[in-house]
Amino acid sequence: LGHHEFTITPRRGELIVYDKFSRSLINHIILPVPNKITKGVLISPTVYGNLLLGPTAEDLTDKTNTATSEAGLQLLLEKGREILPDLMQEEITATYAGLRAATEHKDYQIRSHPEQGYVCVGGIRSTGVSGAMGIAVYVAELLAEAGLALNAKPIFQPVYMPNIGEATPRPYQRPDLIAQNPDYGRIVCHCEKVTRGEIEDALHSVIPAQTLDGLRRRTRALQGRCQGFNCQAELVAALDEAKPD
Repeated sequence: LGHHEFTITPRRGELIVYDKFSRSLINHIILPVPNKITKGVLISPTVYGNLLLGPTAEDLTDKTNTATSEAGLQLLLEKGREILPDLMQEEITATYAGLRAATEHKDYQIRSHPEQGYVCVGGIRSTGVSGAMGIAVYVAELLAEAGLALNAKPIFQPVYMPNIGEATPRPYQRPDLIAQNPDYGRIVCHCEKVTRGEIEDALHSVIPAQTLDGLRRRTRALQGRCQGFNCQAELVAALDEAKPD
């Protein structure tokens, strides 16, 4: 569209997820002083009961490179040892890497071009997770100012994500759900306490899971200590059964 206000650079962030036995080490996020490039490596509790160490910040040229690296993980371990030495005695459940859309600017790049009926939203990076709702409202306001008619849908059915955190009782802990459907009492993934009822819900939801990764994101299955060693076969069978004839 002819705009060149910023350039997106893939910035890889690697993370280490520690076993749930480590959760009692801290009760809050531990974050060092940020620098010019990154907010730094932190240690944070997760809503699933683990501890998270990371992320790194490494600018790349390949926007598809989401692999972890030996150097990145070694850096995390060194930083973790400085921040919380006891964490180094805990078991690691998994390692992950993802890319942030970094730019040469510090802030979000949200620019309206009314003459083109166009709003550019870029360079959001990690904080977009918490800023998404506010960004959406702001962009809607910019589009309205540009002349777009914002008409509410007369029938709107939002898609809800099931609560898969540990702040409220999980299905296997709820006798009322199990009484309605015994599958909510049948645990499939023992590491994360995911039931067959939850798997079926994910397979037949408004936006159904169609892959193992889809099931993982919707239910937490495959995310625990065994990383799917004990439950993957049953999950594959459930996916096959849910396929339309």
